[in-house]
Amino acid sequence: MPKTEVELQAAVDGGLFEESHHLDLKKAPNSKGDNKELARDLSSFAVHGGTLIIGVQENMESRTFELAPQPLNGLPEKIEQVARTIPDPPLTILTEEISAAADDGTGYLIVHIPASPVAPHMVDNRYFGRGDKTKYQMGDAEVVALHARRRNTEADTLTLLRKEMDEDPLRDIGAQSHLFLVAQPAAGRRDMCLPITGARDWNQRLRTLIQHALEAPRTRAAFSGMGFSPDLSSAHQGHRRARGVALSSSGLGAGRVYAPGRLLL
Repeated sequence: MPKTEVELQAAVDGGLFEESHHLDLKKAPNSKGDNKELARDLSSFAVHGGTLIIGVQENMESRTFELAPQPLNGLPEKIEQVARTIPDPPLTILTEEISAAADDGTGYLIVHIPASPVAPHMVDNRYFGRGDKTKYQMGDAEVVALHARRRNTEADTLTLLRKEMDEDPLRDIGAQSHLFLVAQPAAGRRDMCLPITGARDWNQRLRTLIQHALEAPRTRAAFSGMGFSPDLSSAHQGHRRARGVALSSSGLGAGRVYAPGRLLL
């Protein structure tokens, strides 16, 4: 994915841009009608995931693409507002800005639309999918199949949560209130964690990952004024798992057995 205007121009000159099942290019929306069209585009990508590049437009006569930098002030917020307010259910997107070399406040916006676990998303009482080159209105059979997939995903999530609750080493100890959280990437590759779990220094890599998460501005803001004991910084004891690796505090013994008198994370 291009990171600078020079890389964008090189991609255009090299003929690397082509609208596809996972990529669309267009100018920024300027009207209420454009917002609805943008919402349909975003919803169509949400089924399998995709990317929208704003600021690169197609020349219909030459059938080629050209750069068309757009005002960036407020553009990411506008795109996110469209994603949050028009599709039903709301969409989650990620944006990246690329400033134009002219340094005049214009540039380009890369909009990443992750595959949504609650797809399909509806706009004006219609569901949209993505074909090879453009979006299309889904038929009943495809919508029913996607709703069935959503129900299965929700059931799988509840199964994972129940499994963690049943394996809680403290479930029968004291009258404590427990909060259980299970996070699993909805569209992640099965091998995406191998650089950590398959490395010889996996323990240190996992510690580094947790440290980066703790130092992230959003994390610090979320936990500002709140305290947890033990917290993630107490997780220093490494464990191999059948499907990965884990860190815990010293309160967890071999076989994931609670060790009385110790802190447990």
